[in-house]
Amino acid sequence: MKKCYIVLLKLFIAAFIMSATAQEYQLVWEENFEGAELNTSVWNYETEVGVWNWGANQELQHYRAENVEVGPDGEGNNALIITAKRESFGDYQFTSGRINTSGKVAALYGRIEARIKLPVLADGLWPAFWMLGTQNTWPASGEIDIMEAGHREGIDAGTQDRTFNGALHWEHAGNYAGYGPQWTAPEGASLYEYNVFVMEWTPQRIEMYFNDHPTPYFAMDITGEDAEEFRDWPHYFILNLAVGGSFPGITNPDDITAPLPAQMFVDYIRVYQREGEGVLVVSEPQTPQADYFGIFTENPSISERFVFDDFSNTLQVWDNSLQPLENAPSYDGAEVLSFYGYPARTWFGFGINAAAGMDFSHFSNGSLHLALRTSSDNDFWIGMGGAAEGRINFIEGSDPYGFQRDGQWYELSIPVSELVAAGLDLSDVRNIFMLGGDGAISNILVDDIYLSVDGQPLMNSELNPNRNDDLQLFENKIVADYYGIFTENPNVEEILLINDVDAHIYIWEGTLNNIQSSPYDGEEYLAFTSVGAGWWGFGIHDDKAADLSHFENGYLAFSVKASSQESFRVTITGASGTSGSFDFVTGSDPEGFERDGEWHRVRIPISSFASVDLSAVPIPFSVTQGPGSTSISDIAFDDIIYTTGIDPENPNLYDGSGEIGDPNGGDQGNWEYWFGDGGQGSVTFPSEHLATVNITNAGWQPWSVQLFKDNLDTPDGEYVLTFRARADAPRTLNVNFGKGLDAAPWFIEFMSPKEFNITTEWDTYSITINKENVEVVGKLVFEMGSTGGDNLITSVYIDDVSLELKNATNLPVASELRTEVYPNPASDNFIIYSEVNIADITVYSLAGVRVFETGNINSSSLSVNTYGWNDGVYVLVITDYNGERVSKRIVIKK
Repeated sequence: MKKCYIVLLKLFIAAFIMSATAQEYQLVWEENFEGAELNTSVWNYETEVGVWNWGANQELQHYRAENVEVGPDGEGNNALIITAKRESFGDYQFTSGRINTSGKVAALYGRIEARIKLPVLADGLWPAFWMLGTQNTWPASGEIDIMEAGHREGIDAGTQDRTFNGALHWEHAGNYAGYGPQWTAPEGASLYEYNVFVMEWTPQRIEMYFNDHPTPYFAMDITGEDAEEFRDWPHYFILNLAVGGSFPGITNPDDITAPLPAQMFVDYIRVYQREGEGVLVVSEPQTPQADYFGIFTENPSISERFVFDDFSNTLQVWDNSLQPLENAPSYDGAEVLSFYGYPARTWFGFGINAAAGMDFSHFSNGSLHLALRTSSDNDFWIGMGGAAEGRINFIEGSDPYGFQRDGQWYELSIPVSELVAAGLDLSDVRNIFMLGGDGAISNILVDDIYLSVDGQPLMNSELNPNRNDDLQLFENKIVADYYGIFTENPNVEEILLINDVDAHIYIWEGTLNNIQSSPYDGEEYLAFTSVGAGWWGFGIHDDKAADLSHFENGYLAFSVKASSQESFRVTITGASGTSGSFDFVTGSDPEGFERDGEWHRVRIPISSFASVDLSAVPIPFSVTQGPGSTSISDIAFDDIIYTTGIDPENPNLYDGSGEIGDPNGGDQGNWEYWFGDGGQGSVTFPSEHLATVNITNAGWQPWSVQLFKDNLDTPDGEYVLTFRARADAPRTLNVNFGKGLDAAPWFIEFMSPKEFNITTEWDTYSITINKENVEVVGKLVFEMGSTGGDNLITSVYIDDVSLELKNATNLPVASELRTEVYPNPASDNFIIYSEVNIADITVYSLAGVRVFETGNINSSSLSVNTYGWNDGVYVLVITDYNGERVSKRIVIKK
């Protein structure tokens, strides 16, 4: 029986001492990990390879029940013990443990405490104590990370024993959103000793505390309209110890240096709730006793039924392997389980889950009855499972129980004894109905599922008279003449929607880092550098695997730029694992492509991708290292489309929208943006104002979200920065001014960042900046990452940005020194012309490295030889005999 408690003060009288912050709370649930084994009436073992090992998280361990124990911790406590080991299991070199209370215990609001001791984390261990919502799929379920440790930032700073974070993850406007700044505990604290991690969760706010530290290490308002994940349903608990992954930034097993085996200890978890505020849900096993038990049926003769509650009793589609088949006719009543699989799927399955378990021993001599319909030739199985499973195979051509694959409904009766003979333990059934198989099934319909004591089917007065009507099967055939894979060309109307739900951009195994560039069209682009893993690759993945046969005589067209001389390979992956590739090799690159760091348009006939089956394309575009290559220093792609003929006209080529005037009257640069260190979002440049920054994850640092303008001529002096801004929800942003670099540390500050409080109304903000250094090229940055704890996930609007030089110390605002540089771009040499004699010239790379210097020229012109210079952009600083100075930029292409 499921019990739902709305906690009232009079129901609980607790005799314990609480801190001042907890005195309003009463203890409603606790787990002290007593005894010699895990309490499986509360906890579930997870025995998969981890979360998204092949994609986002990139963890290296396989989770096993054997790595989870309950016993003495060596300090006088009984505790949960999760052990990470370096051992081979399957294709993995590490094992560890993960448990959860899904379907058994969940809480909404309250004070949640856990006393946890972590192993030595350096380098590569990733422990976590967290919660997931009981409704919807991630991220719409909501996720609360109360403690995560092992950060890359902690590794870099040498503070892994004190660095951790809390975080929230949710869905915002149909996309992922999250906020999780890291926190380093005061010196003297250690995660390698027992610490108490506390979350105080109210309908207005979530705050997290470390021991008795008075300041929360995490705080966020949850009253926003899109934060219902943290107000509308309970969340269940998860404890795990991962090895490697995106969090520590280690994806190579050889780079795990943490001492192993390593043990994470959990002394207790406690939930306190206030009077009248909070929900605690605890579920207990059921034991049906009627002659018939309905699992999924609308037969009015069956009174005892499984009740779906979106918590412990749920329908679970495994790994998004099936999609609902719309408008499919039911067998009885109005409801039906009807599914299909995307063509790219290699397996499928779903289950009706009773997380607390059910004892079906009463039906040991009976039958499992169901109605089944399909026209697919996929082999599949039907079964039940819990502590052990029993399955019955359905093999095309020899299906049991009289079933036929003719697209009509059939009533089947499976003796329960056959499921028991196949391994089912009737005393503990959690997946009370399961169906799965290999491949991508085009249609499968199930209805009227129930158990009987005597094995006899029951008459059903609610049969649907139209139950055998035709099905409308899923078809994803692209028939437009243009199909956009990654483009912002408005003339390409049929596009792949990359939403991280059905389509994704994956950097494979963390082998690439994003780098800054400028787009070919619109505002988005793909630009990378390899990390030195010995190989690299990324791909645009389409879970729906569109049928692109329409383009078999057409072209794959895209824009690409690179200065790297390394080879690379473009691949299309089609149906049944088929693929075709096209190599770019220096000296034999396709016509139109040059490795000069500029955008070039390339069109490759689809016929060049030999052997690819276009009938279902799960990866329409991917790039890896080419023949004889292991790395790439820089590469960028944009405007990727399939076309049956010529390219469509693109009126959206990048033109530097949102430019700010250079205070020295030089060339205008382009506004750019960057997301990193956990920051995620998008930037648009609408006509009504300069920029809209949509922040879906504020990341871990203030600079995780940036709108910036680089390569500004900035002589020493006093500047006044003025801008207008507003936000959908009040939040802060930082203004920073400095020098951008092409390598670590990436940025040299000319000032301490200035924080501004942005409101929901347009307002004007201003700051005076004093610059006194030798740098002549500046970068203006608006930082919108984790600059504060509230309303970080919102949209910020910026307009009317002005950077005005008031009082120059080294160069007048309007210099009398007029110069020209010709040719520009240049190759082996260039000439500088001036109206007055030049005294000296210094040339810098954009990274600030002095590459050329000469003095006492005493001439109005000078020819400069570029022997030994690399291709790229350089800054010339030219000074006359009156001390006047001007800077010019020149591009070198050899």
